[in-house]
Amino acid sequence: MDLSPILSNDAIPADKPQYCDLPFNPPHDKGEHAIRMWDAVKNAVEEKEGGEFEFNVTNCDRSIGARLSGEIAKRYGNQGMSDVPLTLKLKGTAGQSFGVWNAGGLNMYLEGDANDYVGKGMTGGKLVVRPPKNSSFKSQNSAIIGNTCLYGATGGKLFAAGTAGERFAVRNSGTHTVIEGAGDHCCEYMTGGMVTVLGNTGYNFGAGMTGGFAYVLDLDRTFVDKYNHELVEIHRIGTELTEEYRSHLRSVLEEYVRETDSEWGHELLENFYDYIGKFWLVKPKAASLGALLANTRQRPE
Repeated sequence: MDLSPILSNDAIPADKPQYCDLPFNPPHDKGEHAIRMWDAVKNAVEEKEGGEFEFNVTNCDRSIGARLSGEIAKRYGNQGMSDVPLTLKLKGTAGQSFGVWNAGGLNMYLEGDANDYVGKGMTGGKLVVRPPKNSSFKSQNSAIIGNTCLYGATGGKLFAAGTAGERFAVRNSGTHTVIEGAGDHCCEYMTGGMVTVLGNTGYNFGAGMTGGFAYVLDLDRTFVDKYNHELVEIHRIGTELTEEYRSHLRSVLEEYVRETDSEWGHELLENFYDYIGKFWLVKPKAASLGALLANTRQRPE
């Protein structure tokens, strides 16, 4: 194949630059807060002893946790500190990509909210986002994390006491997560893991979903018109044949309430049998209903 017409520079005068020779624009976020966080926890990581630390964050602080996950993975691999976790208690609003590439052994609890891409590519650990204490709004009606969260995630857990934006858990292949609502395209191209949505979803739920499964609370009976019918199917879990899934969902809710103290989570748990008939189980058509839990319980790390 003759690529010379594409590669030719004849149209550019010889005395003109042949490539960009200007310096890159300096990044607005120089990662200074991430450096301070690493300095504070460095000994706990170096000695592999874990610990608990507190920090404030703002929406100018992007990719919070990425530096720490990188340092952990460089020394011990993705899951090497899972048995001696590093726990961060954070307050404020996190910028984009909170918990990106989160490694096993890094658990971050954020009291506040976060922007887009929470948990993108996360491989382990735990991310918990909950509203500020004494907040007056109803979490199930309020956004707490942004769009495209858990994109390409492979493991770990995410609990958010509020709703997520669009394209939640796209290409998720192993993370277990609970949120209180989602926008359009939730679980798109999902190949593994478990997603629980304790409230309304947008349209095109599960498009291209080939693995994992989801629980969806359908209070207004509209979900049948919102999920993508091409590759997924839905089942009620209030029957005798799905008792194992009811028990599993209850345990998921119990863990979610422990981690977030969500009022809506407490309501669902305390009145579990009143709400169980309003949940759907969403799974790929090609997946066996009997094998879903066995496959899912092998993860997350």
